[in-house]
Formats: sequence, structure tokens, C-alpha cells
Amino acid sequence: MTPHSDDWAIASLRAAIDADGRGTGRFAREVLVRPPSTIYRWLSGSRPIPKCVKSYLLGDFRILGEKPQ
Repeated sequence: MTPHSDDWAIASLRAAIDADGRGTGRFAREVLVRPPSTIYRWLSGSRPIPKCVKSYLLGDFRILGEKPQ
């Protein structure tokens, strides 16, 4: 298990990449304007997905805070 593997945004990012149809590398460069290696790290859960990318994945829905315990 990696530090961020339980992040909901990983599945959402994977779905966005799959739905787009360009593949991870092109999606990284053309949509997120990031190096593909960064997106691969996010998808593996080894690095956190930034809030700005989570906002993009959510569209207009903007609750990004942690769930209260």
C-alpha cells in the first residue's frame, strides 16, 4: 500500500483519462499540463493529487476538505 492509495481522486483521474481517450501521456501534457511521470505517480498513490486537480475532476462541486471524524 502506498501513502495515498486510498484517495478517491485516483479512480476519478483514471476514469477521466480513460473517458478522454488520449492515453495518460497525452492527457498529462495536453489537459493537465504536467509531465506524464507526475500523473503516473498520482495514479500509483505515491504522491498526493493536488487540490486544483481534484477541483478539475469534480467540475463545479467544490467540497475538498477532509471528512470530519
